Amino acid sequence: MAVAETPTMMMDRLSDAAWTMLADQPPRAIHIDDVADAAGVAPAAARAVAGSIIALILHKLQRLDRQAVLETLADIEDAGDVSVRDKIIEALTHRFEIYAPYRRQVAQLDTAARRDPALGLRLIDSLVQAMRMLLRMAGDDLAGWQGEARVRGVAGVAMVVARIWQDDDTPDLATTMKEIDRRLATAEEWGRTLRVLGGGASQDSGGDDDTGSDDEPLDQAPGGRYQ
Repeated sequence: MAVAETPTMMMDRLSDAAWTMLADQPPRAIHIDDVADAAGVAPAAARAVAGSIIALILHKLQRLDRQAVLETLADIEDAGDVSVRDKIIEALTHRFEIYAPYRRQVAQLDTAARRDPALGLRLIDSLVQAMRMLLRMAGDDLAGWQGEARVRGVAGVAMVVARIWQDDDTPDLATTMKEIDRRLATAEEWGRTLRVLGGGASQDSGGDDDTGSDDEPLDQAPGGRYQ
C-alpha cells in the first residue's frame, strides 16, 4: 500500500517547482496552479498546503539554509579544533556554494524585494533566521541583546557579500571567501566599538573586569569572540 503524502512532502515538491520557475519569472508572475501542475499536486491541495507562492519560496530558502549548516557542521567535525571565526567563514562560504546554482533565482528575489517592501522584510527575516542557526552551529551562545546584534551583523555581512558572489566565477568562490573575511573583520571592529563582542570590547576599553568575559566563554580568546 502506498504511503500517504504528508503536507511537508507536498511543500517540498511544490517549493522545488516554484523555485525552478523563479529562475525565469518574478514571484508575482508565478501562479499556484502552474506550480501544482509542475509538482504533480492537485491545485486545491496546493493552495491549502502552500497558501502562497512566497510561502513556497521561503520554504525552499529554509531547506537550502538548513542543508548548508548541516553540511558545514559535518565538515567542521571532521576538521577538529576550529575557531568560531573560521567556522563562521566556512559556513558563510558553504552557504554561497549551495546557492551558486541558483544565482538567477536570487537575482529575481533581489529585484522583487526592491519593488515590494513587504517581501523584502520577509526575505530579511529569513536571512536573519539562517544566520542565527549558523552562529549557534558555530558555537555562539547568542545571549542577550549582544547576541542578537551579532546575528544582525553577520546577516549584514551576508547581504553585502552577496553582491560580490553574484559575479564570482573564481574556483571555489575564492573571491567570495576573501570578501567574507574582509567584511567580517570590519564587522568585528564595529562589534568591539559597540561592545557586542564582549571580551574584545573589554580589552579595547582598557580592561574593565565587569563587562562580560566571565559570562561569555567564547570571549576568552585574545582579540574578541570571533578570533
